[in-house]
Amino acid sequence: MSRPKKCRKVCNLPRVNAFAPLDDPGVPTDEIALMIEEFETIRLIDHQGLTQEECSQYMNIARTTVQQIYTDARQKIATALVEGRLLRIDGGHYSLCDGKEDRCACGACVRKKSRTDDSIGRSQQIMKIMIPVDEKKNGTGVCPSFGRAPYYMLFDVATREIAYLDNPAADAPGGAGIKAAQFVADQKADVLLTPRCGENAGEVLKTAGVLLFKTVAGSAEENIAAYEAGTLSPITQFHEGFHGKQ
Repeated sequence: MSRPKKCRKVCNLPRVNAFAPLDDPGVPTDEIALMIEEFETIRLIDHQGLTQEECSQYMNIARTTVQQIYTDARQKIATALVEGRLLRIDGGHYSLCDGKEDRCACGACVRKKSRTDDSIGRSQQIMKIMIPVDEKKNGTGVCPSFGRAPYYMLFDVATREIAYLDNPAADAPGGAGIKAAQFVADQKADVLLTPRCGENAGEVLKTAGVLLFKTVAGSAEENIAAYEAGTLSPITQFHEGFHGKQ
């Protein structure tokens, strides 16, 4: 007797579930079925930029299973494109995210935002987003250093107001990342968007219940918009400290 398949966790069902050529009336009738969990690996790996290991952790399955699902998904998509066949996304063996996990790969998950996290004892409704910046002005770029950033942009999700805060750890002789992380926690931020984060700083932020997401090229405002659209990836790998230069 074969072992039953483990349900693969997915965040949301696809917004569009069928694709077909527009300029070819002779579309083959034998459509290709892309399963929901296959679509999810494409979304996480190719669209959000997660590694297969990160994808496996999010979907609660083994990395080798993700690798096989991902390979099958890409083969089906390639066949649909090359042969001009209808591609339909439906079915599979999956379970929808209930938003109760401590970390979620989808920054725009409504279930995640509206829940109460009993593990840290406070609401996880996303109200404040912080991001390290180089200047105190709109359109400024994201500072590549979290701990040594001269300023932090503080974005209020409810009012859409922006404030700029001086980073008290910018000129610290050592341990800037940890001090900066505590400063972010003291502002009661719910989310930190940053290019990278050290291990010790990450522990401080995690203890405070701050969610971390990796920024992409663009301004601070563009990264906030990307987070709200659910296209930023969570930070799951942390670098070692730089002995006073973090």
